[in-house]
Amino acid sequence: MASAALAATMVSGCMEPGRPINFDVRTGDELYLPADNSGFDLSSVADVEFYWAPSVAADNGYVTYEVLFDKEGGDFSKPLVSFPSQITGSSPNVVLTAKSLNTVAKAAGLLPGTSGKVIWTVRAGKGIGGTIYKNYRTMTLTPMNSMDPLPAKVWIKGAGAEDAAGIAMVPSVPVDGVAAPAGVFECFTKIKGGTEFTVTDELDRQYVLAEGGSLSNVETATGSTFDAEAIYWIKIDFDGMLWSAVPVSDVVLYAAAWTGGTMKTANTPMTYKGKGVWELLDYANTNSDNPEKDSRHRFNISLGNGTTLYAGGSTPLGTDYTQTFLNVDFYTVDGVGNKDWDKTWTFLAGDCGRPLDCTLYLNADNPAGRYWHEYKFK
Repeated sequence: MASAALAATMVSGCMEPGRPINFDVRTGDELYLPADNSGFDLSSVADVEFYWAPSVAADNGYVTYEVLFDKEGGDFSKPLVSFPSQITGSSPNVVLTAKSLNTVAKAAGLLPGTSGKVIWTVRAGKGIGGTIYKNYRTMTLTPMNSMDPLPAKVWIKGAGAEDAAGIAMVPSVPVDGVAAPAGVFECFTKIKGGTEFTVTDELDRQYVLAEGGSLSNVETATGSTFDAEAIYWIKIDFDGMLWSAVPVSDVVLYAAAWTGGTMKTANTPMTYKGKGVWELLDYANTNSDNPEKDSRHRFNISLGNGTTLYAGGSTPLGTDYTQTFLNVDFYTVDGVGNKDWDKTWTFLAGDCGRPLDCTLYLNADNPAGRYWHEYKFK
């Protein structure tokens, strides 16, 4: 009986409410990748993996990690930059992009065209505080050729552009709910095949879209060309000095309504009017003519690389079609949870079933000055 009583006491002690959590961690202390004194030119490297020995919590519980960066001679008490590891911080490794490492280089005061050393290590913890590994490694970083200051306005000009006087690019909109970093601009526009166009900013700085996706700042206007004439989604990152251009195949107005126990969907092609504007005239809007007044809709943009970009909203409908409600953001998946429900717009109940004209502005020349759309009901 004594043994049973003792066992009961031990179990009760383990389950005692209010018992303090043990935050102690025995650090792994060994750093594996990248090798000590590695060097990285961030204008040409893609991703860099950091890998280290795992740590063990005193209570054998969950441990999270951060990679810390500091200047040579630093002690990591006030790191320049830190990044959580993979799998929400619980894995003893992380893959950092060249742009993330460029943030480290800038924080260390390294200028484009120069190289310098930083040190890195790992901090392991259980949500509060943490313990820094005893060892550290050194790495040499050559920053990207980023622009300083970053452009505030950007245009595509010249004979190869839809408007030789200039197509205004817009600061990149959020993708999957994540805001774009500063210095990233984009636009949708038609480029003439084999005909030069130029990229310039408000400070009259000129840029060339070089092969391989790198961007160069040049002293005099030098034209860039695309081989094929097409409507392109062009994105330029002036912090990382990178660019991309993907052809656009078509744009449709996608509508979905759950009515009578059945999901009804419709895809209606839109017409490209030029300069990043698509139009749909005399749209019957019959998919929203239902007793439930279900009128969800968005724009599906088919890209030449075989993927689809979903243009939808992020603001609930109030009592009017406000400018903010009509703003267009991008998603790379067709909804989060229910593909026919999330990230869509709806009409006011009184407008369900009413014919309309719809215009999608994937340019800067509209009342919002960003990606936007509007309705004109009949």
